[in-house]
Amino acid sequence: MTTVNVATLKEKLSHYLKLVQEGQEVVVTSHRQRIARILPAFAPDSRLKGPSRPVKALHQLKGVKLRRPVSAVHTLLEDRKRR
Repeated sequence: MTTVNVATLKEKLSHYLKLVQEGQEVVVTSHRQRIARILPAFAPDSRLKGPSRPVKALHQLKGVKLRRPVSAVHTLLEDRKRR
């Protein structure tokens, strides 16, 4: 993994893109904080992962029970008044 700040990345973009093309990950920083990662297009960890549980397990999830019925429209209007 290579780390580079935004200014240096702008100056030497083709160099860092070549590193990515070779399979390396480039981490971009701004003011010493990580803000982005540049990965190869077909990196093994960039592929979608399958579900951790079967879809049928969704029916077993219990929802939240409310004490009283709540109108979504009423709640939205109250929220807008507070802003």
